[in-house]
Amino acid sequence: MYREQCLTWVCCRCIQLSYTKTLSLLTSRRSCIRHYTSKKPVPPSRRTLKRAQNGAKNTPVEATTTSKHKQEDERVIPTDLGEEVSKSYLEYALSVILGRAIPDARDGLKPVHRRILYGMYRLGLVSESPFRKCARVVGEVLGKYHPHGDSAVYDALVRMAQNFVMRVCLVDGHGNFGSVDHDPPAAMRYTECRLSSFAQVALLGDLDKSTVTWVPNFDNSDSEPQVLPAKVPNLLLNGSSGIAVGMATNIPPHHLGELCSGLLALIENPNITIEQLVEYIRGPDFPTGGIIMGMQGIEAFYKTGHGSIVVRAKTHIEKHKDGTRSNRQAIIVDELPYGVNKAAMVSQLAELVQSKKLEDISDIRDESDREGTRVVIEVKRGVDPELVLHQLYKNSTLQTSFAGNMLALLDNRPRRMNLKEYLEAFLRFRVQIVRKRCEYELSKAKERKHLLDGFLLVLSSLDQVIALIRSASDSTIAKAVLMGKADDNKMKHKLAFELSEKQADAILSMQLRKLTQLESRRVEMEAKQLSSDIEDLQNILQKEERVYSIISEELKTCASRFSHPRKTTISSEPADIEETKAIPNEKCLVVLTSKNFIKRIPFADFESQHRGTRGKIGMTLREDETVKYFISCYGHDTLLFTCKQGRMYSIPAYRIPLESRTSRGSALAMLLNEDCVENGVAGLLSVASFSEDDYMILVTKQGAIKRFSCSMLQHFQRVGKRVVSFPDNSSSTDFIWLKRCKLDDWIVLSTRQGRALKFQVNEENLSATGRQSIGVRAIRLQSGDCLVDVDVIPSSTLQSESSQLYFLAISKYGKGKRVRALDIPIRKRYQMGVVAMKLDKEKTPVDELVCFRVCRSEEVVLCTNTGRIVRQSLKDIPVQGRFAKGVRIQRLEAATKEEIAALTIPAAKEEGKAVDDKAPSGTFF
Repeated sequence: MYREQCLTWVCCRCIQLSYTKTLSLLTSRRSCIRHYTSKKPVPPSRRTLKRAQNGAKNTPVEATTTSKHKQEDERVIPTDLGEEVSKSYLEYALSVILGRAIPDARDGLKPVHRRILYGMYRLGLVSESPFRKCARVVGEVLGKYHPHGDSAVYDALVRMAQNFVMRVCLVDGHGNFGSVDHDPPAAMRYTECRLSSFAQVALLGDLDKSTVTWVPNFDNSDSEPQVLPAKVPNLLLNGSSGIAVGMATNIPPHHLGELCSGLLALIENPNITIEQLVEYIRGPDFPTGGIIMGMQGIEAFYKTGHGSIVVRAKTHIEKHKDGTRSNRQAIIVDELPYGVNKAAMVSQLAELVQSKKLEDISDIRDESDREGTRVVIEVKRGVDPELVLHQLYKNSTLQTSFAGNMLALLDNRPRRMNLKEYLEAFLRFRVQIVRKRCEYELSKAKERKHLLDGFLLVLSSLDQVIALIRSASDSTIAKAVLMGKADDNKMKHKLAFELSEKQADAILSMQLRKLTQLESRRVEMEAKQLSSDIEDLQNILQKEERVYSIISEELKTCASRFSHPRKTTISSEPADIEETKAIPNEKCLVVLTSKNFIKRIPFADFESQHRGTRGKIGMTLREDETVKYFISCYGHDTLLFTCKQGRMYSIPAYRIPLESRTSRGSALAMLLNEDCVENGVAGLLSVASFSEDDYMILVTKQGAIKRFSCSMLQHFQRVGKRVVSFPDNSSSTDFIWLKRCKLDDWIVLSTRQGRALKFQVNEENLSATGRQSIGVRAIRLQSGDCLVDVDVIPSSTLQSESSQLYFLAISKYGKGKRVRALDIPIRKRYQMGVVAMKLDKEKTPVDELVCFRVCRSEEVVLCTNTGRIVRQSLKDIPVQGRFAKGVRIQRLEAATKEEIAALTIPAAKEEGKAVDDKAPSGTFF
């Protein structure tokens, strides 16, 4: 039997199963256990067993067995395990929800905070009294009201004294109560506390006037208030946070003056809308300041009771003028978002700098003191601090979101409320408090008036009353005579009035100084005043308007006495941080190899060189790997990749990793859809922006062309968009050129054999089609010839600068020249074109034309198939006729069969944007 008891005790008390697992176990087995009311069974001692054996000699066996089982059955309660666990779990959940984690909507306090304030009030620790040790308060609360751990009570006490957590502190602390760096407070034996004046007036002011319900404490030795008679909506004023079973609450602090103004507006207009209330209650007001970004989160929180509010640190930019840091700029953090650990934030910034995620920061210092927060973030010379600031907002806790959830206990039930519902609930509570207070004051005034009426009656017959009292044998008879109940024949005088028992006791205990004429006049004046007060209190209880006027006056008084200037600023700027704001829009070069490795190189890494030089290494290539595409763009541009099956994919240029000249790059499959990489990239284009008025020109290697609207390419998905359809087994999908144009612009097509065709974009030559059409023939090609380059000339440029406009022609073996645009005659679509460059046919293989491009700037960047890049000025390249062979542009290495693979003419930049966004750099073979 003892072994069975031990096993049962282990099953009940030692095996910890989750609620879900326990229920699933019970559903399958529905086992019945023995639940013992006692603790762990203790085996009987040897002496007890010996006595039992001696007694059993004289006792029948059947009687002993029956009494033993009867005693055992009294200690055993058969219980279903599923019902017991379910009941216990629900009791635990209700205990956490109602007694720990969720605040009351009326006074905005959890039970532990309410008990601490009441305990300090009972100890006399008001705002005018001296400080006392926190250990004394914790002991008082633990012993009488809150039978939990001392750390829980002390942590709650510390929170009410922290000015960086509470908008209006409820406790005045003296000593170390923690910091915004989340430093722990000193031990309770070192710190001291007392009630703040706000808590004394706004939360505990009417506690002794029978305004709230009182309940017994945990051991029925004392009583405590069920709620405090709060005069202001403390739930929104100081906020609250807590996690219960299956629910949680998180309410931000607000400004006291705005809350009072909102309540006054609700009193004047009960039908006011939430949109109108937001005009008075603008939004949360965090004690640490900061900036709330946008009104969307605030409106959602006020309308539905839950919403995400984005809070950003308040910063400014300083410029050092003296010392070694002269001409350097620094970002100064003045205020942090609510709940951010400053020390952890500084450590996070240091880690971001060490991990190279933030490369433009040179130093981080925490210069905070008692006057406020000051974190200095120095940026490197020549770096825009606004750009670094946006990077900090995106990658650090300088910008956080506050997930608001207005959940509180209303009518002893957890309920999520919007702004108006909560204010209405608080007003109903205030009406009850004011009415109960008036009823209490009315009863006290009537009791006092009753005593004063007795004084006045006695003063009107003072000599007779004195004589009766002196003639009475004792106080009992004198009291009976005053009440008119004496039946003693020896009494010679009778009074013309009868007093009540309370009046008689007051007369008999009255001091002689009360019999003076001055005291008599004071009694008469007090009686008149009490009559007026009683009439006024009765009028208040009869008219609801008087009750609301009292509430309004108390709100105005609290706002004028305890309200402070607003700390948190509300900005209309949207909270979303655009990625482009945190990334510099710098000019760069993008290189894509035949093995689908891609990288982005800063344009500044290549200095301008003279004509005929070899250039610098720009790409490290493997065996049988060559440069396939080479374009220039800006960091905010969009890269359009076209695969050989005619689908187009999009990716921002800044998503391409920015790497050094000698690196190989990153795999394109890590950045784009795998289908694009598997099918092969056939075209690459950089676009600064999309416009509905522009068109996209698509040209294939075999001379097919089509025109469609750019509006079709504004929104891309991961699977891409089809931009052209090809017949099966067609070789025209090897290379695709994409160019932007407008109507009446000019298109220039160039072929491998050095011919060029120029025609105008209009409805006659090239009509607009859909994205998936095949297109029409653009140029008549000779046998063995194919397209190598496509470019667009804006019509405005050709009309205004036709005499100064040049084409740049580059051959495979590094020769090049400039050709006047007027030398290329205008033709119609689907013609053979004219000779643009005479090629050297003596070499084997024969030289080929690589590029025929409009000169839009003063520089050109060439790239060879081995990854060598050279940047040079266009002025060094001479202007020649159409039949000239050109001059040497770049010196190539014949041993490695080095050839010109591609080139790009970077567009000019104006105010951080590409000017030539109508015809950006395209793709080249």
